[in-house]
Amino acid sequence: MVIILSLNACSSAVSVGAFIGNAGTSSKGLKKSFSDTYIKTKILAKISLLDIKNIANISVNVSGGTILYTGYVMSAEKRLLIIKKTWEVEGVKKIINELKIDNDVSLSQRTDDFILRSKISSRLLFKSGINSNNFSVDVVDGEAYVIGLADDINEKTEVESFLSSMTDIKKLVTIIEIPKHIKND
Repeated sequence: MVIILSLNACSSAVSVGAFIGNAGTSSKGLKKSFSDTYIKTKILAKISLLDIKNIANISVNVSGGTILYTGYVMSAEKRLLIIKKTWEVEGVKKIINELKIDNDVSLSQRTDDFILRSKISSRLLFKSGINSNNFSVDVVDGEAYVIGLADDINEKTEVESFLSSMTDIKKLVTIIEIPKHIKND
């Protein structure tokens, strides 16, 4: 019993350490990363109470209070209800709703999207001049969505041009902000 508790405590410490490490290397920093995680948790709690058949088909990404929804819902009514509930969460500044209406997404399509998302994330990780910790990536039906906070205009441009050159992406949507102190310089 003591060993199990110790393993759980160790697992929690590693998770917290990973979160702090990633937040420390991200342009957002620890405070904004924590705030975004808190907002995402509140959103997930709200939408999990809705009568949504397969909530696993919905992806929520948060960056600086901007919410990006991607994935699939069964109806326009459910899509609208998710957005209404999201506005109830404190800290939400903007919602980008890229939810597609489809109640029968094939396992093959979901697998293809997962593989493409993994490829994009790996390519960003190893691309010089890009801090991959700054960005979240999702893929729905071959369309890539990237949200985050770039270190500067050069990184934003590098991400957009690098991903635009990938022939396996049907459509690229980027929601990349630049820190205010950089914009004013």
